[in-house]
Amino acid sequence: MYDNDTSWRDTVTFRIKHVGEERLPEDLERLPALASEYYKDDHEQLAWTDTLRTILLGVWDEHSTLDNLQGHEQTLVRKVYSYLAHEYAKNVKLTLPAAYVGRYRNDDMVRYTTPRPYSEYDYLPDGMPTKSSYPKDFVSFATCGDISDKFPQPNQHNVNMLPFIYGNESSLPVDLRCYQPCIDACPISETEVGKVCYLTVHESYVDPHQAQRREGLHIEAPGTILEENVPAFTPGHEHHWGGGEFEDTDIYEGGIYMASSVANTSRVYDAIVDNSIPGIADRHGGCEHLRGIIGAGTNLKSGQ
Repeated sequence: MYDNDTSWRDTVTFRIKHVGEERLPEDLERLPALASEYYKDDHEQLAWTDTLRTILLGVWDEHSTLDNLQGHEQTLVRKVYSYLAHEYAKNVKLTLPAAYVGRYRNDDMVRYTTPRPYSEYDYLPDGMPTKSSYPKDFVSFATCGDISDKFPQPNQHNVNMLPFIYGNESSLPVDLRCYQPCIDACPISETEVGKVCYLTVHESYVDPHQAQRREGLHIEAPGTILEENVPAFTPGHEHHWGGGEFEDTDIYEGGIYMASSVANTSRVYDAIVDNSIPGIADRHGGCEHLRGIIGAGTNLKSGQ
């Protein structure tokens, strides 16, 4: 469990210091925001997707009705694809990087606009909740530790959504108990002891330039959105200087904990997609058509 003093201090330290690429202050000052609002003056931002590929193939296929658009790639075709790329923008929320969120003793919520420590900040709007949770999310993911020294030696383990009882190592198959240190490193509350959690492990050889698991942009949906069990993140109270002097821990409720033993093989985004909207993602969570409106993303380090 992580309720001891050292562990929770390590957890919040990882959140504010492992930030990946820095954002410009002017970007941060506009977040959180719906993508439709963020890009309201930039509806020509496009990304290469299978949809765009199909459209262009049709434009140059004499047997396709899209052939009538040939010669208008920079005008009509661009406008059509711009609409396709942005029709879901009102259902995508661009969130604050967790490292730049602060919560003061009186529960004022702030957004740091320069890298810590001792950062410049501004106050988030009145009424901003202290807990990031649907439908008022302001953080989509947070770095909460480093398990690079806890991964076991690979041995072709491969399980998907294996149920086990949190806090009961014997509920894991014997050959997967080597992953117990990774599970213990997750900042899961002791109130979850005795409840069912799910473990996914994928160990395999991966050829160069190939994906080990799902390729392309996709969402993860940690459970059904129900008011009583929706995933949530609450930043810990800290000193207003922004130097990382915390008085209590970040609180994680539900959600997905993930890590890779190989650096730069996974990328996560400061964005939340409303997957209740028909067509916004396919049945496997694929949403490559949203790539142009979700930001640059952050490559995960080994064990992050």
